[in-house]
Amino acid sequence: MAITHPPRSGFENRSGRYPAILSSFVIHLAFLLLLACWAYVAGQPADRQTLSVAYVSAQEQLLASVETFELAVEESVSEQKDSPAQSLRLDVQVEPLYTPPAVPATPTFLAALTSASLTSSLGSGQPVEEVLSQDPKAGASFFGAYAEGRRFVYVLDSSTSMVGDRWVYACGKLLESLNGLTEEQEFFVICFDERTTLLFNLAPADARYFSKSDDMLEKIKVWLYSRTLGNNTKPAMALQYALKCEPDAIFLLSDGELKDNSIAMLRQLNPARSERRQIPIHTIHLFSRLGMRSLQTIAADNSGTFTPVGFH
Repeated sequence: MAITHPPRSGFENRSGRYPAILSSFVIHLAFLLLLACWAYVAGQPADRQTLSVAYVSAQEQLLASVETFELAVEESVSEQKDSPAQSLRLDVQVEPLYTPPAVPATPTFLAALTSASLTSSLGSGQPVEEVLSQDPKAGASFFGAYAEGRRFVYVLDSSTSMVGDRWVYACGKLLESLNGLTEEQEFFVICFDERTTLLFNLAPADARYFSKSDDMLEKIKVWLYSRTLGNNTKPAMALQYALKCEPDAIFLLSDGELKDNSIAMLRQLNPARSERRQIPIHTIHLFSRLGMRSLQTIAADNSGTFTPVGFH
């Protein structure tokens, strides 16, 4: 990585003028004192004119001192110019590239979530490609954030900071969003805190998309309200699972500062410029100021929108 030296500060630009200004001030002051002394001595008897000699001698010593000071300052400035690293020391710590943990790429998991011939879970056997062609403008809305598509992954913060009203509110909005989907659309839900938990506590090998139905929404409601919230706010693994699902969009909700390298991981796995399609990630920040900048960054990096709830 090339380190670019910062531009000279205003202090450095002015530092060369200070010795000249000081020298001028001292010389003019000495000159005024000399004139005053001469005017005084001119009107005094001869036996007092030796005083003028003393003042002249003192002025010569003063000028010599000024010249010595100017020389010392010039040498100091010259040394600083020759050795800039000694005058400005930068301790730069570059964070190493994030190496995400591997997601179990079992055939069942990948086939269920990323296969091009993934069929609707309604049992009709209708390929997703045909469903997409019927209504290309179908989408989903979560806390006002809207995304077009047929497949969506919801990633929810289940840390202890969400306990109480926040968790109840977030779960209610999730159920409202799922209820707004059509029967042809599909979804998946992932929770994160210190651990990552897939919908219904499924193992990765058993994970698959689900479709909306009254019975399904009731099961999800029971699962959400039976969860025990955990410590920390670490969505990196949950987001990695979400990307493996290859959805049309991801909704990420949190209320606090992220405690892992989610931003760096997403920049590696979901870059804007690559051969693969970038998956939009829409972020929702709930009733807090902590972590707002991180969610704004994730949304900006991943072609998504940022929605603050409670704070603007």
